[in-house]
Amino acid sequence: MRKIIDLSFQVGAIMLIAILVLVFATCNNKAKDKVAIDSKDGVQFIASSLEQAAALSKKENKPIFLLAHASYCSSCKKMFNNIFPLKEVGDVFNKNFINAQVDIESDEGIKIVKDFEVAGTPTLLFLAPDGKVINRSSGYQNKEELLALAGTIKPINN
Repeated sequence: MRKIIDLSFQVGAIMLIAILVLVFATCNNKAKDKVAIDSKDGVQFIASSLEQAAALSKKENKPIFLLAHASYCSSCKKMFNNIFPLKEVGDVFNKNFINAQVDIESDEGIKIVKDFEVAGTPTLLFLAPDGKVINRSSGYQNKEELLALAGTIKPINN
């Protein structure tokens, strides 16, 4: 009887540890909604929400660059690793835009998918301070394509 109690205790302890690991892993994933770029020279995604980006856009009189991405998106990862860290890309985007990013699986991302009809990732949205779409593109963009796309966005005039 004692062996059965000991075994039940061990199974219960293992189950508790497994549940704690799952809870921790789920909580930890929320911190990954914003992807960091390991480059001081590359694109600096300074806005942590579309609301914050809009406020900064109005204050600095710059359009918003909003990147809708997903953790499972290989093209997104390729852009985060190879394109956004480039100095030439950072120089253009940091000077001319309020840069924001959103994981489409986050609470805000789900709303952005609906509001901006995001059908795939990456989706690159260029927005006026009032949130109206100026231009958009979907799919992987190499350096030249991304810079050409950014060049289509005219400065905001008041």
